[in-house]
Amino acid sequence: MTQYPEHFLLLEQAQALCREHDATLLFLTLFGATLYGTVTPGKSDVDVRGIFLPSRESLALNKAPKSLHFSTGNSERRNLAGDADIDLWSVQRWLLKLLPSGDTGAMDVLFSPSHAACTLYRHPALDAAFANPQRLMDTVKGRAYAEYSLGQAKKYGIKGSRVGALKMVRAWLQTHCPEPQPNDRLSDSLDALAASCADDRFCSIVTVQNKRALQLCGKLHMSAIRIEELTRRVEAAMRRYGARAEEAERNEGLDFKALSHALRALFQMEELLQTGKIVFPLRNREELIAVKEGRYPWREVEPRILERLEVVDLLRAHAPFASAYDAAFAEACVLACYDGSKKRLAAPAYTTRFDEGFSIPAETLTTVQAKLDDIEREHGVKVLYAVESGSRGWGFASADSDFDVRFIYVHEPEWYLGVAPEEKRDVLELGIEMTPAGELDINGWELRKALKLFRQSNPPLLEWLSSPVVYREAGPLASLLRNTASSCVSPARTWHHHRSMMKKCRARYWDKEPSIKAWFYLLRPLLAMRWIEQGKGVPPMRFDLLMDGVIADAALRKELNSLVEIKRSGGEKDSFTPPSLTAAFVNNERDRLERETPALPAEQQQANLDAMFMAVLAEAWQ
Repeated sequence: MTQYPEHFLLLEQAQALCREHDATLLFLTLFGATLYGTVTPGKSDVDVRGIFLPSRESLALNKAPKSLHFSTGNSERRNLAGDADIDLWSVQRWLLKLLPSGDTGAMDVLFSPSHAACTLYRHPALDAAFANPQRLMDTVKGRAYAEYSLGQAKKYGIKGSRVGALKMVRAWLQTHCPEPQPNDRLSDSLDALAASCADDRFCSIVTVQNKRALQLCGKLHMSAIRIEELTRRVEAAMRRYGARAEEAERNEGLDFKALSHALRALFQMEELLQTGKIVFPLRNREELIAVKEGRYPWREVEPRILERLEVVDLLRAHAPFASAYDAAFAEACVLACYDGSKKRLAAPAYTTRFDEGFSIPAETLTTVQAKLDDIEREHGVKVLYAVESGSRGWGFASADSDFDVRFIYVHEPEWYLGVAPEEKRDVLELGIEMTPAGELDINGWELRKALKLFRQSNPPLLEWLSSPVVYREAGPLASLLRNTASSCVSPARTWHHHRSMMKKCRARYWDKEPSIKAWFYLLRPLLAMRWIEQGKGVPPMRFDLLMDGVIADAALRKELNSLVEIKRSGGEKDSFTPPSLTAAFVNNERDRLERETPALPAEQQQANLDAMFMAVLAEAWQ
């Protein structure tokens, strides 16, 4: 798999290390700067990570190693350019311990096959694990990348750390009390001082024996003390704990490599929460290299880190690709590695999931699942993926909105054999049915049709992949499409689709008094085009994520959020006069986008959809 002679030596060394410990190598990848795309010529060492399989005998005798290590470097110094480190984990430790704990290195290994040039060796036994990364991590509970980033930056007094709190209190004292008088007491400024810190973990007001005090980094300062005494104490604490923070402000003594890792970790977590995957090399690698080489001073690096931390925390609350660790699946992956016949893992039972804040009435959910089961029996197919589409998936369904269920299905292998399989019907439509909760509309596309549309960057299909309401996900199809979309979807095609939708909506509604539904059906393509123009990839289905990603004006966002609530509580055809900010935004953007066409890539790299089709077909009917 590798192209360079020195990489063969790394593979040989890893295999020798495994043989020495009665183990079998399962996976090996170039790691670190090579994987991330942040190599600094003449400075970067070579990091290699891998997975090995302990022998049954070593497990039975309790002699199985959990990790193996080899290095050409010197343990008494940092690695130099050309040094190589090989670190291997047992498959049990990787899948059953590190991944559920949110270990950042373990998660990087999970997504490392996205950079094919870095893969030095891969055993088929791990194919199921690499094809289903969302079943091996917990993006809702996990904050590992953010914690790693904070750990790298806290020593420089970043906000959200003890030293950061000291810095903020000292800055307030220097601004508001530069020359304190003998009678100036902390009690006179206690509330303003505590409010300025804005971090009650390390700086807050507490009551001690009915007297107020300032709790600062674990130390109590009673409100009766003089301001000059508090200033002396803060300066003493900064001398003890804040030396690195002082150096950072002068841009001295900074470990820029560590800071680049802090920023990298946040970029990765942001991508993971937005797309459900991490693609290597990282798209932000040029910025990371600039930080790594010290081209930005600390005063510019700190706000970059804080901004990304805020984005990550927001995404964790509203992640379009939330996932939960599946312990049973992880255990099955481990056992499959010991299966000498190399059989594929059994097709998993389907999963149903809803994003936080999204729900479906219980009777409707039961009806939908029953209908999907009926489709499988009556037509001899397997439903691979079924989601809520339309306004309920966008997040602004009205009281009288119907339920739009869209699904992808696959026939048995024999159905695809014959002289002209393309002439066979490739859609299933059940029509509209009334349920206690409202109208139910269920339609589906056959697998080959869906893959052809995916190749054409079909926006409705791409939206389904990020639907917040997933009725059924079975097999690897949806995961494979999500993992492939970022490199294969054409920005130009998707942009022109949304402009076409914008024009149709304008022509359909604007000759008469438009309803609130019409305004939202115009707003959504406008925001989607902005998203694509800004290079953010495939627009998410959810309106709130789409809006937050492309509208910086807080007042406009607030107005749009209020409109969402109005639409949810009203009827689909209620008459509507939009507020001023929304009307101005829609009219200006609509006129601009009808006049201008951005320079966007017309085509992306092509995915091997034949291989994907065969893999999904085999998985469904094994």
